[in-house]
Amino acid sequence: MKTAMLKPVMLVLLLVAVCCGTAWALGEEDFGNEPLNAANFTSWPGVMPVVNHPSRVYHTWVNGNEQCYYQGDMAALNDCLLKFAEVQTEARDVVLRPGPGEVSSFDGSRKMPFSWHLQMFGGVSKYLLRLEGGNKVWSDHPVLTIYTGGAIDLDKIEISKGVTLRSINEVKKRTLEGLKSKDKTVRGWSAGVLVSLDRYDPASRDAVAALLSDPDNWVRLNAVHSLPTFGKLAQPALPLLRENLKTDDKSLKEAAQESIRKIEQATATPDSERQHQQQLEKIDRFVATKLG
Repeated sequence: MKTAMLKPVMLVLLLVAVCCGTAWALGEEDFGNEPLNAANFTSWPGVMPVVNHPSRVYHTWVNGNEQCYYQGDMAALNDCLLKFAEVQTEARDVVLRPGPGEVSSFDGSRKMPFSWHLQMFGGVSKYLLRLEGGNKVWSDHPVLTIYTGGAIDLDKIEISKGVTLRSINEVKKRTLEGLKSKDKTVRGWSAGVLVSLDRYDPASRDAVAALLSDPDNWVRLNAVHSLPTFGKLAQPALPLLRENLKTDDKSLKEAAQESIRKIEQATATPDSERQHQQQLEKIDRFVATKLG
């Protein structure tokens, strides 16, 4: 059971898709940076200076999946990185990816920009890690993801000893393995995870599109919902999406119709795609230098 926070939080029931259909999950969110209760984070000794860093702007909890979002300058980021390196867990990953980042509140009424993000799986959510291929998609230790660009100057990031530096390309490769899992929960949810990592990647698009032929309709549904995130880039998937209009599954058919509409109306974003690719290349060079 979730221990009470030190400040009022919004409690909601989230409808989430699971392998057998749908289920209700208890979720909490809070805004700002008032201290969170250390009793809720005992699985990760030493993490509280990171969790309660003054730069935190938003926090969510869903069945043990803890996520903290931060916004600040380079001094704040480097201070947070220093504290993250002191977390007493077996591993501490720092992932670099192109930015900027933005997160929505549970009801979608608020959108918040952020520059780095902490995620940890505990409680009920840890079951994902026990599924075949689940540890390829989700991590059993804390992960701090930095969104480069804007206020975050890659050249000024100070990577502390004690963390493992990873590029988003490395994370994508690992997630692609999750899409091959025999467990349909992993296959289905991996689609959304992969799309969230890089909406401009044709290889990711093709991997998600391949799930449109999955024997399980729930997995197909996840792929259908994920593909519009690729925008115009998703147009090669339209023939497979149209094949899913032939289903007797009402939810799948309606979702496919909506995704087809969104993709057909999507416009090209060459400037954003070019900037994204430039950031990816710069990140890869940065990681290679630090690891070399």
